[in-house]
Amino acid sequence: MSFYNLKSTLTIGLVAILIISTIQCSTKDEEQVSSIEIAKKDFINKRFGMFICYNIMSYGAGWGEANYPIESFNPQKLDCNQWADAAVSAGMKFGLLTTKHHEGFCLWDSKFTDYDVASTPYKKDIVKQYTDAFREKGLGVGLYYSIWDSTEGVDKGQITDEKMVFIKGQIIELLSNYGKVDYFVMDGWFWRMGHNEVSYDEIRSLIRKLQPNCLITDHTHMQAPYHMDIPYFEGPFGAYPSEDNTMASALGHCSVKGNGWFWNEETPNGLKADEGVDVILNKLTDCEDRYCNFMLNCMPNRDGLLDPLFIDLLSEIGNKWKPNTSRPELPNQGKQIIKTYQVESIKATSGEASYLIDGTKIPGKNYYTWESDAAFPQTILLDLGAVKEDIDVLTIVPNHRCKPAPETSLAEGNITKCKVYTSVDNESFTEVGEYNWESNNKYRNISFEKSKARFLKIEILKANGSKAIITELEVGSSLNK
Repeated sequence: MSFYNLKSTLTIGLVAILIISTIQCSTKDEEQVSSIEIAKKDFINKRFGMFICYNIMSYGAGWGEANYPIESFNPQKLDCNQWADAAVSAGMKFGLLTTKHHEGFCLWDSKFTDYDVASTPYKKDIVKQYTDAFREKGLGVGLYYSIWDSTEGVDKGQITDEKMVFIKGQIIELLSNYGKVDYFVMDGWFWRMGHNEVSYDEIRSLIRKLQPNCLITDHTHMQAPYHMDIPYFEGPFGAYPSEDNTMASALGHCSVKGNGWFWNEETPNGLKADEGVDVILNKLTDCEDRYCNFMLNCMPNRDGLLDPLFIDLLSEIGNKWKPNTSRPELPNQGKQIIKTYQVESIKATSGEASYLIDGTKIPGKNYYTWESDAAFPQTILLDLGAVKEDIDVLTIVPNHRCKPAPETSLAEGNITKCKVYTSVDNESFTEVGEYNWESNNKYRNISFEKSKARFLKIEILKANGSKAIITELEVGSSLNK
């Protein structure tokens, strides 16, 4: 073979290898995105689940009370099979257990604290019993974990490297020792300390590494897929999906009296006013039609059992409710952020720009929102601190009311027209798209071709009302490399 022919053959072979490699990388990226979309559809098809609020508050601790005595925690009759059987009787398809609430007590033997079940007279791992029992009955497994830990001092303004090791270490324990977890719910995080102080990207990356197809929720109380896969509606506060909701989401509901979400002496005979089987069925049907899983709180008592009230309630629900198999498949969720890029700094032509990027909240009340003046256009400039290779999604959370009920996004101030630009140097900007929306309260999901950028500029041209109002911004990539 001549040198020329050899060179040509090598060149053709190299090109072929590059093409195959590109196709393989593209396919891998598509599979990563697809796996989350498939997980969302699978989750929504479960429709109905048991929210099992059981922890030290069940034994008298106050909400967020640190170092409550745990000697009384000794549920000698605890039977997670009873919980699972009751869930099956109602037609439920998954469970969600409060492995650790804000008070810091762990239902498993955590090597990061002695404030756990192993230090009580009971000693046995309840997370293990729960996951085994629910899987044996063919039910999906969800775990709830509070980032805020009053006993260990994991709180706003107190996050050190050691506290991050503690948080990550406990998440590793929960997602490494109990098999496949379908749904991981965090609380006491965004609304308590923000997603910058405890880095959201670090936590999500860790979860994706441990359980690639596990869906993530943080109780942000925002009706948008902001820093999560599955938005959460807290029913007792009045939060509820709109009739035209197509977000894959979940709603937690509590029909029975207790210590907040947990058992107390009123629980055994304590249905709340205006609650009952028919009310629950109506809420369940509404949520099902709106692609929102309904999670009914069922509170085990201090013996570790569901009271007869729950057994009877769930059985009656199961006799009356059947899933709506004619419901159309979950609509395409559009391009979603799989990897978040933390905003290092932000500027705006008016208003307090810092309110745009990390859940600033009035304690016990509403979120601070960025509000522009009345002039348009308005410009917001985000600096990601370094050039990123694959930016292609921007999420805008609209004006939002947290409390009092209902927790819902508001139409006032929501953007109706904007342009988005990217830049690597803050000098030369490329327009990636112009976007228009109706005057409603929906979150704005902006997607564009994958871009290499450090800076992102949003030029707001119109809004619903005299000024633009935004609660949060999230920028990232729909690919998880």
